[in-house]
Amino acid sequence: MRTRLIAAAAAACAAAALLAGPAAGQGTARQSMTCPIGGVSFDYVVPVGAPPLGERPDGKPYGTVAPMPLPECPTNGLVLYKDYTPEEVAKLEPLVGSDTYQGLRKNDTQYYRAYWLMKEMGVPGQLSLLALLQAGWEADARPALRARYLAEFAEATAKAEKRPNDLRWVGMEARAVNALRELGKFDEAKARLAEIPLAPLDVKVPEGPPTDKKVGEARVRRAWLAFLTAMGPALERKDSSIEPFDLLPRSVALGRCLDPGSKLNTSQKAFCEKDKAEIDSLRAAQARSEEEMKALAKSREQSGR
Repeated sequence: MRTRLIAAAAAACAAAALLAGPAAGQGTARQSMTCPIGGVSFDYVVPVGAPPLGERPDGKPYGTVAPMPLPECPTNGLVLYKDYTPEEVAKLEPLVGSDTYQGLRKNDTQYYRAYWLMKEMGVPGQLSLLALLQAGWEADARPALRARYLAEFAEATAKAEKRPNDLRWVGMEARAVNALRELGKFDEAKARLAEIPLAPLDVKVPEGPPTDKKVGEARVRRAWLAFLTAMGPALERKDSSIEPFDLLPRSVALGRCLDPGSKLNTSQKAFCEKDKAEIDSLRAAQARSEEEMKALAKSREQSGR
């Protein structure tokens, strides 16, 4: 059964799922819902997301709302990560009413509670780990909580069966390596990285439209190859920042270099200095564009239009 969690992740993460704030012009959608436990009616309001503009090393996409909020019962805090069957509701009721779950409501994020429920409900690891990954995105403003989630994610993924030909496993391992990097566990991260075979990812992208299955899979393989290859230097320099520029989409990284308000660390400054010629060219193009917009606005004012 397709879950809301899967749908939210697909919208947020696109083809390289496992792959920051609302984009301008986004609205919201409202849906009336009824809690399956207790029968309370409530409105589920969710931002209408824009297409993502690449993603952070932990998978959080840029340019859209991520993770998408899940419906949540206002009285008991049950998060609706799927449409539950009557049998599942019967199993959920004591779980949601437990002191453990109600305790999670005080300090933990929505997706972490979804992760806890999914484990208790016997949901396959790939899906529950995706919820845990997204819980880390929710905790951006709470460093200690985010670190706890990253550590739990790295530990839980290490217990999963190794499937080097499965892109979902490769993706989870790549995110686990990144989690260990952020935690400053560089030797552990290197060890996990070394266990991911790169040869199956080094494929040629066949000709054809992006919608073709073989083309799409080849592109995802090459994207993971580029990500994992770039991870090595970040680990060598012991970079534990959330956004090392060489692990970001290039457009995002160059945009940060162009932004005069960006507070850059040493490695980020080095990245910008290395690509100074391209950045200077982009800055000049940006200045020309701004002048053209000013001239157009002035022309309209003078013409009265």
